[in-house]
Amino acid sequence: MSRARELRWVVGRGRTLAAAVSVAVVIAIGVSWWVSQQRQQVRFGLELDLSGTVREVREAIGVASRRVEADPFSGESWGELAMLLRAHGFELPADSAFRRAEELDGDEFRWPYLLGVSLENVEPVEAERCLRRAIELARSNPLPKLSLAEMLAEAGRTDEARMLFQEAGDLEPENARALLGLARLKMGAGELADAEMLCRQVEAIEPQQRMVQELLARILYGQGRRDEAERVRRRLERMPLVETSDDPFVAEVLVLRRDPNWIAERAQTMLEQGQTGRAVKYLETVMSEHPDRLRFPLQLARALGAAGQPERAAEVLKRAVADFPDSADLRLVLGLMLEELGDEAGAIASFQATIERKPDSAEAWLWQGRVLRDRKDPKQAARCFRQAIGFRPDLPEAHAALGKLLLVGGLQEDVAEAVSELETAVDLAPGNLEWRSRLAEAMRRVGM
Repeated sequence: MSRARELRWVVGRGRTLAAAVSVAVVIAIGVSWWVSQQRQQVRFGLELDLSGTVREVREAIGVASRRVEADPFSGESWGELAMLLRAHGFELPADSAFRRAEELDGDEFRWPYLLGVSLENVEPVEAERCLRRAIELARSNPLPKLSLAEMLAEAGRTDEARMLFQEAGDLEPENARALLGLARLKMGAGELADAEMLCRQVEAIEPQQRMVQELLARILYGQGRRDEAERVRRRLERMPLVETSDDPFVAEVLVLRRDPNWIAERAQTMLEQGQTGRAVKYLETVMSEHPDRLRFPLQLARALGAAGQPERAAEVLKRAVADFPDSADLRLVLGLMLEELGDEAGAIASFQATIERKPDSAEAWLWQGRVLRDRKDPKQAARCFRQAIGFRPDLPEAHAALGKLLLVGGLQEDVAEAVSELETAVDLAPGNLEWRSRLAEAMRRVGM
């Protein structure tokens, strides 16, 4: 090779090498830019205004957001973040996160299902797409069919809705939601006898469900059976107003809420609806997650007491007292549980500890007086009842307790005072027949 050709080859090869290096640099920059853009998109999706939320909510969303940032192509991470956002009312970011989860985790039916359920009232077309996709992914699960059927029935597409309700019923013959959906369609079509029959089936499965009772009352009125409808209406008045979701996937979203006030209200709703066992499990979980919250052991103890488990309630309270030694409320409820367990000395000590921390606790004075009365110490019991009345003149139980105690004493002046106390108790609670009977007895004894 001549010198000139060699020089041209070296120069040309150098240019090729330089071009290759340039291309490599451009590719590297491009890859870096793409990754950076992905990171920026992730961060952009996580730009939420959390200023109005409590610490527990901020921490939970922060943890879920960091999981997404660490693995932005994980559908599970996006789905978990979406559920957490939905649970705390961040609707639009939650929708975006559910869509991203569906893109990345296309075989998981929860993401289109939960997105479809949340969009039913705002984007029905997109909601229908999501629910049909969920049906494809989980053909043996009746939930997506039920949600879509209810949405279609609301839109007047009754034939499609009926078919889906029937398919869900084929999967689960005693599915109350499917039967109730069919009952509504029958009523809408004027087939009241068939609608009633379906309602009766639901009533046998879930006798305490408000929705079936409301529908049954309308059907009975429509049939002209007003007396029966009125009985159902009166039954409704005794039922709790709040319905809880039987959908385990919606419940999974709800249980993610970390706002302590909401958690406490949800637990209280469960207790009011008679779902004591469910409330106990729920509170045991949230207590482990919120050890610094006094309200939860109090609620758990009350739930256990209502469930007939005072021993467990007392154990919960004793541990909580060690964690919150200055709480008067804990000492009061502990005293109630110990009194129920027959530990009178422990109950008195707990009520006294309540009074030391909260001297104007009329309830603690009242209960201490009751225990002292049962221990045959009428003088100290009367003192406690008078203290309760002094702090809470409108507490009828305190007036009644003092009145009955004085009546037992037998002294004429005591009986005269008993009349006054029992009259006050009856004025404050006129429906108490036992107090009325004691008042009549006291009045006879003083010649009134």
